[in-house]
Amino acid sequence: MELKQMKYFKTIVEAGTISQAARMLHISQPPLSMQLKAIERGHRHITLTPAGQLFYRRCNQILSLYDMTYLEVHNAATEILRFGITSSNGYLINHDQMSVFRKEYPKLDIHMKEGTTYEMIDALLNHEVDIALVRTPFDSTNVQSFLFKAEPMVAVGPRNLVNNKKNHLLDYRDDPLLIHRRYRQFVTDYCLNELQFQPHIPIITDDIRTALVWGALLDQVVIMPEAALPYIDKEAQTYTRLKDKGLYTSAAFITRKEKLSPVIETFISLVLKDYKI
Repeated sequence: MELKQMKYFKTIVEAGTISQAARMLHISQPPLSMQLKAIERGHRHITLTPAGQLFYRRCNQILSLYDMTYLEVHNAATEILRFGITSSNGYLINHDQMSVFRKEYPKLDIHMKEGTTYEMIDALLNHEVDIALVRTPFDSTNVQSFLFKAEPMVAVGPRNLVNNKKNHLLDYRDDPLLIHRRYRQFVTDYCLNELQFQPHIPIITDDIRTALVWGALLDQVVIMPEAALPYIDKEAQTYTRLKDKGLYTSAAFITRKEKLSPVIETFISLVLKDYKI
């Protein structure tokens, strides 16, 4: 299998039709026909078989790694930090930390990738990023972790639903909850095992910021890590810290199980000194 074939296949999937893919690639349609073995052709569009879905994911990973390697080799004089981050952790790195870091590495480029904790672990193990800022709980078997101080979950919502007296998750048992997909099972298990009730979670999202936007639109309660508080709409939403110790989570830097480069070691130490366990 050649890189060109992977590029052809990826373009066919994303274009939706053979003819559109051919136009995008500036080639005729026949060279693309060989790619049809892993896909199904409908009357108007193309859908992937299970094998095609797996191959499409691998094509994305391999082509992305190839592009990164090409850029790094052709810009060898420029050092690159490939950094992954989840949406709830965006405000854990502050201006002072980055100011010191940039002064120490003025020629360093930072290439960022965003996604869920599980996506960041996959990206790390596939060498798409070199370090990622994620959040517990997660399987740390194949990575090394550098934990921040544990922090509570918070309830965010309109003032008629959220206040300082309602500071346990049990206080929201009758309210529909809006939660990031990452924490749905975590919160559900806690409610069932510790509080003996089934939470009502009609809406889940893949990004904390989206959860807050929809929480404000629907006047619903959002359950999320405290670190994401800077994202809330202060005009429409208020919050309270939940005292449920079983819901505490920690941000964490993760790296592959190998000796850290001086750049990564410096980056971790600069940030973590403000969040000691």
